[in-house]
Amino acid sequence: MVWVLGIVIFFVVNIIFVWFSRLYITLTYLHSSDQDFLKVELRLWKWIRIKKEVPMMALDKEDLSLKTKEKTEVGNKNEGAQEKSYTPEEVFNRIQSIQDLVTRVIGLHKIIRRFLRKVHVHTLLWDTQVGTSNASTTGMVCGGIWSLKGTLVGVVSNCMKLQGTPEIYVTPYFQQKHSQTRLECMISFRFGQAIFAVLQVVRYSRGNIPKWRKKPA
Repeated sequence: MVWVLGIVIFFVVNIIFVWFSRLYITLTYLHSSDQDFLKVELRLWKWIRIKKEVPMMALDKEDLSLKTKEKTEVGNKNEGAQEKSYTPEEVFNRIQSIQDLVTRVIGLHKIIRRFLRKVHVHTLLWDTQVGTSNASTTGMVCGGIWSLKGTLVGVVSNCMKLQGTPEIYVTPYFQQKHSQTRLECMISFRFGQAIFAVLQVVRYSRGNIPKWRKKPA
């Protein structure tokens, strides 16, 4: 009986340890002209690290499908690159599924707000360079971008806990057409808080969470 009690205590201690452990998520998004790059990194403690990279997203002009090339890395193990294609119907069906989820889940916005209050934003860098080759138009576009960024940063600061000053930049290019954006953000929250939020979503959804819509035959 002693060894059984020891195993139970061991599992209970580990569950409590994981519950209060902090999960770090680092998001990096780069846009330059017609090229996009997205990387998401999840880190739990120092030795559990998962990276997901989407270095390319292009539109196939023949069938209007989105082509992506994704790479996954778990720890030091590279899972290799995987090419995926999403037709317009599949993209539309996924958007519809998300809308169904938001519509059917009762009290979802309250759950999200409570969870976001516990999220820490450690770094936030948002650098945008834009030019339209017309000085007046470029100035108007830059002004709109400044306004949009200010609004979004205000929402983030009200909903989450900012740990530092956000770095926000907008650089105008008056004499040439130019488009480039770099967004880097690192957030963290306790693993147990995320699990609790998911359980609340399941509870409020009354078991009616819709599945991804399939492509019609």
